Amino acid sequence: MSRRLLTTLTTQRLGTAAKPFLLPTTRLFSSTPHQSAPRSDILPVQVAGTGTGTLQHVTVPGKSYAFVSDTYPVLGGADSAPSPVVYALASLSACNQVTGHVVARDHGITLGKWNVEVDGQLPTGVLVQGLREEDVGGPNWEAVSLRVRVQTDVDGEKEGEKWERFVSEVERRCPITRLFRDSGLKYESTWVNEKLE
Repeated sequence: MSRRLLTTLTTQRLGTAAKPFLLPTTRLFSSTPHQSAPRSDILPVQVAGTGTGTLQHVTVPGKSYAFVSDTYPVLGGADSAPSPVVYALASLSACNQVTGHVVARDHGITLGKWNVEVDGQLPTGVLVQGLREEDVGGPNWEAVSLRVRVQTDVDGEKEGEKWERFVSEVERRCPITRLFRDSGLKYESTWVNEKLE
């Protein structure tokens, strides 16, 4: 896997001595080579945030919707809106449902109601206390558990293999599942096929 790190560093002269001065840094970590030509199979996604303290208003350029993020009091927030970590787990829940819709369409499966629960264990030593990663591990999630119950027209007794293929394909194609699972945390998922009503 190739990773590129782009950093901008310049020197500012103060009097007779030159001191390093860091400009805003751009970091690009990529496992694939940069492609300059636009690709038709890429979905461009952009958000913009403004705020003060821990409260941020997030907009999606070109869209009419927006949302607000705050955080827990232990991090200096007022807990007045969902925190970024709550949004992270919510994105896992919602993305599995969206991906499930796409996969079901491709596999000729009819879906009904979804019930999704997500639990996460987030160590706070690095984030809250500023501890060194070497001493306590990184600030990444330690474990995430996804539980899905979804109504389908797949007969669980006669078409168990079809159900297993559906679940496997959703987890393979869901970008947020892959983001969590491929990050090295303990990831568990449980899927239950319920009769379509």
